[in-house]
Amino acid sequence: MVYKARINNKWYVLCGEEMSEAYDEVWDLTFSLDGKQLAYIARIDNKWYIVCEKKNSEAYDRVGYLTFSPDGNLLAYKAKIDGKYYVICGKEKSEAYTGVWDITFSPDGKQLAYAIEIAKDVCYIVCGDEKSGTYTYVSHLTFSPDGKQLAYAAKIDDKWYVVCGKDKSETYGYVLDITFSPDGKQLAYIVEIDDKWYVVCGKDKSESYDYVWWITFSADGNLLAYIAVIDDKYYVVCGKEKSKAYDKVCWIEFSPDGKKLAYIAMIDDKWYVVSGKEKSEAYDDVAYFTFSPDGNLLAYIAVTDDKYYVVCGKEKSKAYDKVCWIEFSPDGKKLAYIAVADGKWYIVCGKKKSEAYDGVCYPTFSPDGKQLAYLTIEGNECWKRIMKVE
Repeated sequence: MVYKARINNKWYVLCGEEMSEAYDEVWDLTFSLDGKQLAYIARIDNKWYIVCEKKNSEAYDRVGYLTFSPDGNLLAYKAKIDGKYYVICGKEKSEAYTGVWDITFSPDGKQLAYAIEIAKDVCYIVCGDEKSGTYTYVSHLTFSPDGKQLAYAAKIDDKWYVVCGKDKSETYGYVLDITFSPDGKQLAYIVEIDDKWYVVCGKDKSESYDYVWWITFSADGNLLAYIAVIDDKYYVVCGKEKSKAYDKVCWIEFSPDGKKLAYIAMIDDKWYVVSGKEKSEAYDDVAYFTFSPDGNLLAYIAVTDDKYYVVCGKEKSKAYDKVCWIEFSPDGKKLAYIAVADGKWYIVCGKKKSEAYDGVCYPTFSPDGKQLAYLTIEGNECWKRIMKVE
């Protein structure tokens, strides 16, 4: 369990029972995907460092875009030195640039790509040892799942294109949300043409909308869903089907197995959770939802008359003054959440509820789902607690 804590105007990083040295600031606590390495940004006396495996990097004027390779073997970041920007990857440092952004590894970890600026409105894409451009600006760097393709939005003068490998799209007024299907066979993105918005997927372009956002593929890549606005009404488009009109839709997500699409929608100032063809009861608000890992259960935080409830499948919890976090265990057998009642904070996991605390934060399931770790605040003291998950 890792968190940062402020003690006597100094910041520390606590990892298990170990405490770091003191820093003036700490930012971006970042784990490698395998969870074996922790890196973060720290400031000491107006100089910035990357701390990884308890070792400080050299001092920089500024750092950012902290990124581990998928296998955890490499750490990349942007560093500012004497007014110039560099990309540091492992022990290698790039040449100097006037700007660096969108540092990203390919999913297989074999390539590192990023956007650079060498002069005003003169930008390139760097991918491995190759540099491509010249562009006025670039954004949305996105690798295909197999790492063999890199797609991005490129601006040339006042027009935008989508570049994927050696292919360049037609011109657009703007480009948003570049997304590959999970199998990498399809590329989808949102574009603006003459004040109308479209979704482009492969060679197909949708009908025109007043606005579009939040495009997402199902796990098998067979369905593409997004939120579309027409005449101030909101629709969810999934494949060739378009939902009924809503007053607002604020979030869509496929279940992990790809069999259900869920979203939060408003009708006449009331909020509903729609999952497949099922619609929940009406609530004053729905704050968040999440699927179990197998996709069989949908849980969400609902608000009615200023009271918070956790709904999981067909079961609804007792009323709380607030619920601020819900998560399934990795095996999907238990749902845990943080609840507040009468000014006291609790962890609830399944049918088990902790004792009352002044505060609760940073709950984390163990990988096997048998334990739930969390921090508690009791007066002026902070404690790490472990709950056994039954």
